Amino acid sequence: MVTHVLDGKSRAHLPRRPLAVSMAVVGEPGSAALSARMDGNADPSAIVHSPVLLILPRVQHETLIVAVPGEGRSTFPTGTTIHVSVAVDSAQDPDPDRAQLTARDVSGLSYLELATIGPDGDRLAVTTRLEDPEVPLGPLASRARAAARAVLGVDQVPDEHQTGIDVRIDTSLSMLGTVRGGSVHAIMDIVAGISSVVSADEVPRVSLIGHQIIGLPAVDVTELATRTQQALLTAKFGVGFDSSVATATPASGVRRLTVSITDSASQAAAGRNDPLAVTVVVSPSRAALSAPGFVGAVVPPAPSGTDTTGFLLGNPQIVDEVVAAALRPLAHHNGRLSGTMS
Repeated sequence: MVTHVLDGKSRAHLPRRPLAVSMAVVGEPGSAALSARMDGNADPSAIVHSPVLLILPRVQHETLIVAVPGEGRSTFPTGTTIHVSVAVDSAQDPDPDRAQLTARDVSGLSYLELATIGPDGDRLAVTTRLEDPEVPLGPLASRARAAARAVLGVDQVPDEHQTGIDVRIDTSLSMLGTVRGGSVHAIMDIVAGISSVVSADEVPRVSLIGHQIIGLPAVDVTELATRTQQALLTAKFGVGFDSSVATATPASGVRRLTVSITDSASQAAAGRNDPLAVTVVVSPSRAALSAPGFVGAVVPPAPSGTDTTGFLLGNPQIVDEVVAAALRPLAHHNGRLSGTMS
């Protein structure tokens, strides 16, 4: 029979017969459940066969299908990916007509609209609500994306609240070991995860700040950490990091969050007149957190001989703390974002 793959904003038509909405979950057992809604309330015509299977015996009005965290959870656990399909409910046909929705990583979300199902002439129209395709990210960036979604409460920030990210990396000599040890690479992965939520339409801008200012070419978030690391390994390290130094700003109306990466607690609190500016300090000491005027987070270096990315994945609470601290100015500026998930 016919299988329609709904990728992006698209629609498929199925015969006007009873439908089965099913969901396969990759992740913790019981981490997600399906729900049918009509006018904001549970659709009384839907039969809940199980948390991952709904039967719509007779579709006479538009029904919204959503995914919600299962078993009393407030958000989907990290690593939760859902695969949802809508098929004709037929015991006689082992392969009925169906509409297959694009798989979605829902980590950190509290709710996600999946599709609407409603009459369209003599057929039923299945229209996906997953308009924006998911950006494939590595494990650390994905963890950061989930944490950002949990902080802001949305899959992606709506257009009116989109925020570009400017990254300023300290290239004073003391940072050389931090760069070679992979800490900056790991932090850039975290930035990539945050960017996929707050500025999906604009990639982060990166500048190396030292005895001169070097702006790096713009790259997609999937390459951000690797390309930045490559540039750092060939850069000249010296003296003179200033987190408040002006860098070129594109002619864009999008507001910008400035993220400075340094190992200097004294520089971390300097020149903090920008309400949308944070600092990530790579240090074994948490003293920067108590410095007057400091806004940001501290990332401890990985133990000797340990990969920084692996260290952070083994200590996900550090990633969550960094993301929450980085987004605090935005959360304070906007309040917790709410509304329809994209």
